[in-house]
Order: sequence, then C-alpha cells, then structure tokens
Amino acid sequence: MVDQPSSETQGIANKFYIDEKDSLELLKTSENSERVKKVAVAAIFAAASIAASPIAAFIPRIPGWDIALFDPVSFFWIAAFLVGGLWIGLISSVAGMIGLFFFDPSVIGPVFKFEATLIMIIIPWLIAKLFGNHEGGSYIGLPKVYLPTMSLAALVRISLMIVTNLIVVPILYGPIFTMEFIIIYALLINGLQSVLDAIVPYLVIHVTPVFKRFGMW
Repeated sequence: MVDQPSSETQGIANKFYIDEKDSLELLKTSENSERVKKVAVAAIFAAASIAASPIAAFIPRIPGWDIALFDPVSFFWIAAFLVGGLWIGLISSVAGMIGLFFFDPSVIGPVFKFEATLIMIIIPWLIAKLFGNHEGGSYIGLPKVYLPTMSLAALVRISLMIVTNLIVVPILYGPIFTMEFIIIYALLINGLQSVLDAIVPYLVIHVTPVFKRFGMW
C-alpha cells in the first residue's frame, strides 16, 4: 500500500509550485521591462545625436580637405555607451552618422567620424568584458580603469585614422596634400577629439549621479 501525501505536505508542494511559477513570471516581466528600457534609452540618445548633427554645418574645416577641426556629436555616442553598454552606443552612433550625412559638407566625414568613435567604444567594452568581472559600466567608470583604457583607445584611434587618411584622402582629393600634412593634421585632430570624447561624456555620466541612477550594464 502506497502512503498518500498528507494535506500539509501537499499544501507545501503546491505553495512551492506557485512561488516558483510567480518567480519565473516576475523574472520574465523584469527581462521584458529591461529590454523596453534599453530600446527607450537607445532611442533617446539616437534622437539627441541626430538633433546635434546640424552643428557639423558650422564647424571650421581645413580648406580643400573639408575635415572638421572639432565635432561634439560623438559626445552623445560615447555617453550612450557609458550609460547603456555596447548596443545602445552602437545604435546612437549609427543614427548620428546617418544624421551627419545631411549636414556634413564632406563626402566621407561621417564615416570617418563613426570609425574613429567606434574605437573609443569597442576597446572599453572589450576591457570590461575581459577584466570587469561582470561589472560592466561601473567597472569602466572607475578612474583607475577609465584613464588607461581610454588612453589605449586614443592611441589605437590615432594610429588607425592616420592610416585611413593616408589611404583615402589622396583618392578623394588628389595629391594636393603631402603625406606629412595628412599625418600631422590627422594626429592633431584625432588627438584633441579623443581627449574631449573621453573627458566630456565621463564628466556627464560618471562624475554626476547619471550612471548610478540610469546605468544599464
């Protein structure tokens, strides 16, 4: 004869089943809510980036080259990354690049801007993945991590953009610029922009309470 479970045991089992079911439903709701928040944040930063794109029409440029001496649009792209992680940063960057095409007088400027800024996003993300112990944005936000990480990103950016300019500029503009001229200006412009891209978004996102309240990675 098989003993039937007592009503008390059955009640405990039913309660465990209900609690587990409720926990799974709450977890699923929480995950859906997190996705909605990320989409909303990405849309906000993308819209802000596009709204800032007209600034490109008023930025001083090197005569005959059309390269901008300074461009604050990338501040929004890196700020989006610092708040929301890789995908939010990428969505904002792509949206901003598309917006720049309507206002940037150069043919290739928005693509150069995207390429240069992408390095400032990918390298910190890789550092966080490799050494951040799942802390993500809070790990990158540590000054002792952020400074060397962004310094490395700036060096990679400058090197890559010098090579890119040496290849593309003669194709687009002909031999009107010497190799030395291209190297010097690519170095100076990307060096200055890298410093500003690293400092300004960091001050806004991590020095203020923005990341503590809205950080998503």
